[in-house]
Amino acid sequence: MYRTVLQTLRLFIVPVILLFLFIVGYVFVTKIIAPRYTFRVSSDTVIKELRSLSRLETASFTLEKVIDAGTNGNRFQELLFGDRILLIAHGEVIAGFDFATLGKEDVVVSGDSLKITLPPPMILITKLDSDQTRVYDRKTGILSRGDKDLESAARLEAEAIITRAACTGGILEEASKNARLQLTTLFKSVGFTRVTIVTPVGSC
Repeated sequence: MYRTVLQTLRLFIVPVILLFLFIVGYVFVTKIIAPRYTFRVSSDTVIKELRSLSRLETASFTLEKVIDAGTNGNRFQELLFGDRILLIAHGEVIAGFDFATLGKEDVVVSGDSLKITLPPPMILITKLDSDQTRVYDRKTGILSRGDKDLESAARLEAEAIITRAACTGGILEEASKNARLQLTTLFKSVGFTRVTIVTPVGSC
């Protein structure tokens, strides 16, 4: 009786174990051997995504300059009619890329490889910090009422000087380097195994 029950259990258990091993093996082999899904991204898609960013800011320089502006006469003229201002200007210059001009010929997709030729880097924004930019000193002649527009003119000159300083300091080169790094990381994260970002030399 005992042997009969044992034989019956064997007949039942063995097929179940074999079936379980078959299922586990099938799942394992399917995951290892079966082809994975691949996704194809066209150049038009890449262009659309880049244009949706509009402008990509990739470098920022913060600078401080002292601006001396005003009349330029002899001592007697300055004593009577002079008007000079000393402005401490604190500003930020931001450089990057404008993708509005990106064309289809600038993006080449070949399988898992992507090559993008960006427009030249450019200065996108130059702005003075209102809280930190201030008039340090102002001198007016005895007969001078002072030019109400002198401070505004000094601020405009400060923006131009800060922009030139950022350009001399290599802000466009920094913008190009950061753009290559950011875009390479971005497009590799969506499946491209080889990404080439070409950045032409820009000018301020």
